[in-house]
Parts: sequence; structure tokens; C-alpha cells
Amino acid sequence: MTCQQAKEISIVEFLKSNHILPEYIRGKDHWYLSPLRQENTASFKVNSELNLFYDHGSGIGGDIIDLGCQLFKCDVKELLSKLEFDSFLFQQQPVFKRPLHILNSVTQNADFSPIKIMHVQPLGNNPAITDYIKSRGIAPEIARQYCQEVYYHIGGKSYFAAGFKNNSGGYELRSQYFKGSSSPKDISHIENGNQSVCVIEGFMDFLSLLTLRKEEPIRSDFLILNSVSFVDRSMEILKDYKNVFLYLDHDNAGRKALGKFEASGLNTIDSSGTYQKFKDLNEYLLDQDTRQQEQSQRKDLKKSRGLGI
Repeated sequence: MTCQQAKEISIVEFLKSNHILPEYIRGKDHWYLSPLRQENTASFKVNSELNLFYDHGSGIGGDIIDLGCQLFKCDVKELLSKLEFDSFLFQQQPVFKRPLHILNSVTQNADFSPIKIMHVQPLGNNPAITDYIKSRGIAPEIARQYCQEVYYHIGGKSYFAAGFKNNSGGYELRSQYFKGSSSPKDISHIENGNQSVCVIEGFMDFLSLLTLRKEEPIRSDFLILNSVSFVDRSMEILKDYKNVFLYLDHDNAGRKALGKFEASGLNTIDSSGTYQKFKDLNEYLLDQDTRQQEQSQRKDLKKSRGLGI
């Protein structure tokens, strides 16, 4: 079996044939309990249209070859042999009798990333990317300072997205239809020479925070995790700061990360009270935008009535 033949195997069917079923389905996205690690909330996504997976908890993603190599801890040649011999797509296999989601955590092999960056240019040239940024409530002038337009290939097809670079040169990629990252995946540390640092899970929340504070900018350094699996990795950087302000999500992963930070001995301040009723900063930002629009509409209505229109 060749790599191209293997990539034609549906990841959804591959998992189904081995007793791994989605917790729920939203459109083309199938959400599972991760087969790569233990978890209680489904954060392992398979897009059935692109035939790609992404494990939000570990930051690992790719095609069926990436998934198979991670599960079997083998190289590509060995995996192709297994796929051809066992015909995983069509029959159940005894080797998978125990649930795959109890396997130990694994790390991403950068050599297997299906995303190939072809071209990077400043934000503002592609209207579709700019419109997506605006749809998230982000001020384009702020996004331009930290993001770029990234054009990339997956399986020979061309795509584009807003890209946010990490410390190792990889990109977090976001568009209306895609959420993923190129290898190598890492944290993003933005240094401004301050003694305080704001820790944020993802770059959309980072841009949301800057947009919310556009009129009164935060004087701080910033550390964007890009995955809660990088909490431990961030400690070495954070130990040099006097104050660590935490802007984490209000979900199980965010609460676990908060617990790790608070137990680390760092001088941490939980700053998530501002968006207490919302999952994250971006959700809060979008709610604020909606409220402002409603207020503006009410003012316009009063003015029009006053003019007798």
C-alpha cells in the first residue's frame, strides 16, 4: 500500500471499525474522546471532508498516516504494511480489543505534518482572511501587528488562513473553515520588557484581549500557550516574571491548567473574572460588540423619531 492509497481510507471508518465512535457530530466534524490519551471531554476532532484529525488537548493533528504512526508508535513504512495486511477499513482487528483512548500520551512527530506552508505575506491582502478576522470581533489593525496571511497545501490542495507564528517557527492557522497548526507546534512568547506577563490559551483570545483594551493598552509581556498541553513547558519562561496574569478558558482544560499554574509557586493572578459568564475572551468580545450594536441602533431609532421620520 502506498501513502496515497492509505490517505484514501476514511479516518472516521478506520476508528469505527475499531469500536471508537464519536461522542457527537457537528456538520463535517466528528468529536471523540482522544485515542491518544485519557480524557473525559471529547476534544479529538475528525473533519470527514478533509479527512484530517486534530487533538486539541495534545496539539497533535494530521492525516491517517500521522494518526496510525502515533497509535502504533511506528514509522510510515511499518504502518503501511499494517494497513495493507490487516485491511483496517473493512474488518475489526483483535489488536484493538482494548479501548485505544487508554494509550499513553505521545508527542507530535514534525516529519509527518500534512500541512506544507507555501507562502506567507502581510495581513490585509486577502479580503476573505480580513473578513474572518472581523467576524471574530478582532480589530484588523491589531491583527496586522501579530498575524500574517498563510497559504498552504494539504494533500496537494491549496488553502489559506490567518497565521500566528510560534517560538519554533510553526503557525497556528485559523479561517472560517479550518482550525489547525503547522509543525513544529510550540508556545508564542511576546516580550515587551515588562516584569508582568499575561498567559492566554490561544491567539484569538490574545487578539481579543488587545481589542478589548485598545483604548487603554496593557503594559505587559504575553505568553500564548497555543495548547494547554504546553503549561509545563511555559513554566521555565514564567519563573522570571514578577506577576503572571492568567486569562484561561472556563472549561475543564482551562481549570486544570489554572490549577497547575497556581500550584507552581508563581505569583499568579486569575484574571478570568472579567469574562466570568463566557467560555473565553473571544466569546466575551463578541457579546460586547453585539451589545454596542444594539445600543447604537436604539440611539438611531430615537433620533429618527425625534425628526419625525
